[in-house]
Amino acid sequence: MPGTDRAELTGHVLDDRFHLGRALGIGGTSVVFEADDLATGQAVVVKVLREMFAFNVELIRRMRREAEVARRVAHPGIVPVYDEGMLDDGSPYLVLERLEGECCARLLRRAGPLPPRHVAAIALRAAAILHAAHARGYVHRDVKPEHVVLSRTFDGHLDVRLLDFGVCASDEASEEERRAERGRVYGTPAYCSPEQARGKPDVDARADVFSLGTTMFELISGRVPYTGDNVANLLRRIIREDAPRLGLLLCDLDLRYDAVVTRALARAPEDRFGSARALARALLPLVGDRRATEREIAASLRHRAPAQDAIATVREDLAHLAVA
Repeated sequence: MPGTDRAELTGHVLDDRFHLGRALGIGGTSVVFEADDLATGQAVVVKVLREMFAFNVELIRRMRREAEVARRVAHPGIVPVYDEGMLDDGSPYLVLERLEGECCARLLRRAGPLPPRHVAAIALRAAAILHAAHARGYVHRDVKPEHVVLSRTFDGHLDVRLLDFGVCASDEASEEERRAERGRVYGTPAYCSPEQARGKPDVDARADVFSLGTTMFELISGRVPYTGDNVANLLRRIIREDAPRLGLLLCDLDLRYDAVVTRALARAPEDRFGSARALARALLPLVGDRRATEREIAASLRHRAPAQDAIATVREDLAHLAVA
């Protein structure tokens, strides 16, 4: 990736241990490099802030929050952060597990809308990961197909990871942090819950339920429930309009899927599933033979996806948007 921001880091060894290779991808605020851990011989990735954001206090805090979540939430669906440190310029870096997999966004582009049974199985696994994070006081705030990565294990089982907790909310956030977030939208606009679209900083697990419902809607139908000609209009629609019914878009859809997605996409948080675990319970009967369904999904994956699709942080959509 010639000319990439932070290209001067290629070939450097960080803290006498992490040898940086090529840049795998660049997002809105960060760059991800392939790297080798010289102490263990393990292939890893290193995430750094783009040069223009190297001393952005909020982004530095959010990078540290991402490492905090990885340490505190004990769930195999969350990518571990192996180490963290500082570059020569004083800005932070994270060392993460190197994944091989295919994100749901790429799978959707490659294969088209997925069988509803497969979507239910994927969402069930994602809901379990979210529940573990919620139990420790974190709300992801940016659940979307790009951040759900699927891979096939050596024995043919499905592995699901939920990536990029970089914009997550914490119930231990300081009052100063909460004040700074008021009136700003965190996450990717098309997947935001109505309360996120209003710029509320104190969202709870039900915001992630809404975003996972949006992800399910897209994976089943091939389109997101809300669109707009600009971000402000998109957010207004999310706040003011009910999501379309999947059952009206897909006349042959089993209406049980329509019912679950519709409840997840309820505009009022109290009308949604009360937790990610409650959503998972509703999805379980829709999966069928869970082991067989997950094996079907695993068999459909590319064994080795392009590297940038396997990295949590390449697609970084941090939106600081005042709701008009």
